[in-house]
Amino acid sequence: MDLNLAWLRSWLAVVDSGGFARAAPRLHLSQPRISAHVASLERALGCELIDRRARPLALTDDGKRLLPKARAIVAAVDDTVSDMRSTATTYAGKLTIASFASASDAFLPGVLMKLRTANPLLEVGVIDGDVKVIESTLSERQAAVALRPYRPDPADPALVRRGIWSEPFVVLAPTGHPILETRDDPLPLEQIARYPVITIGDPLADPILGFEALSAMHSSGVEARVGIVSHQPTTLAAMVRAGHGIGLVNLLAARMVRTDGLEIRGVDNPHLRRDVALWWHAERPLSHAAQAFIDLALSSELPEGTHPLPEE
Repeated sequence: MDLNLAWLRSWLAVVDSGGFARAAPRLHLSQPRISAHVASLERALGCELIDRRARPLALTDDGKRLLPKARAIVAAVDDTVSDMRSTATTYAGKLTIASFASASDAFLPGVLMKLRTANPLLEVGVIDGDVKVIESTLSERQAAVALRPYRPDPADPALVRRGIWSEPFVVLAPTGHPILETRDDPLPLEQIARYPVITIGDPLADPILGFEALSAMHSSGVEARVGIVSHQPTTLAAMVRAGHGIGLVNLLAARMVRTDGLEIRGVDNPHLRRDVALWWHAERPLSHAAQAFIDLALSSELPEGTHPLPEE
C-alpha cells in the first residue's frame, strides 16, 4: 500500500497538538477523518504509532522511530512545492521561522514586511519560544530557519549559524530601589549581584539565573544570589515592578516591556551580552524562500543599540 502524504500530516498534527480532537481544527478536518488517516498510516506501515491507552498521548517505539523521518518527508515535500511554484522573481509556498520574544518584537516584523511585499504568494508562519523550543523546531524540521541567541550552545551539532548582532544587557529596577541611589551608570556586576536578580532563561534548567547572566557572573568571579527565572520579558518586568528583585535582561527585551514604575541602567561587564544569529539545519537544503529570508535579514538595518557581529 502506498503512503498518503495526508496521513503523515494528520499523524504529525496529532503528535504536535497532543491529541486527535486538538489536531482536527489545526488541519480543518473532522476528528473522525483525522482518526481514519492515522489508522490508515498504521495499517500501511504494519505497526501501531500511538499508544492509545496512555494519557497524555504517547508514541510507541515505532512512532518514535518514524517521527523524525515523517517530519523530514513533509518538510522536503513542502520545500519542493515552494520551489516549483516560485518564479524567477517571486517565491511561493510556505516558510516557517522560529524566533524568541525580543527578536520577534524588534527585528522580525520589518524583515518579514520586505519578504512578503516582494513575495505576496508566500505563506509565513512564526513560532515563538525559548532556545530549547527554537532548537527543537529546527531539529525536527518544523521551522526552516530561526533567530536564536548563540548561548547556550545547541545540542544538535547539525545546526549552523550566521551571526547578526550583539546587544548589551541592562538592569531594570523599580523606582526608589537602593541600587539606583549610586551615581554609577553603567552599574558594575558586583553591585548588581548584591540583590536578588530576575533573568530570562529556562525555569526548569536554570534554577538560579538565566544562562547568559550566570555565565557572565562565573566568568567575572561574582557569586550569584538566588533569584527568579522566567521565559518572558513581560513576566520579568512584572516581577521587578512588584519588588521581587532587579531585572538583568538583554536590551531589546527591556525595550519591549512596560517601564512605568521602572528605571533602566546599563551594565559594566565585558562578559555580559547577547549574541544573536540566524540558524538552520545543515542536513536540510534551504528553500528559495528560506534563503531569501536569510539574505534580507543579513542586509536589514539592525535594532537600535545593537552592533553587527563579524562573519565567523
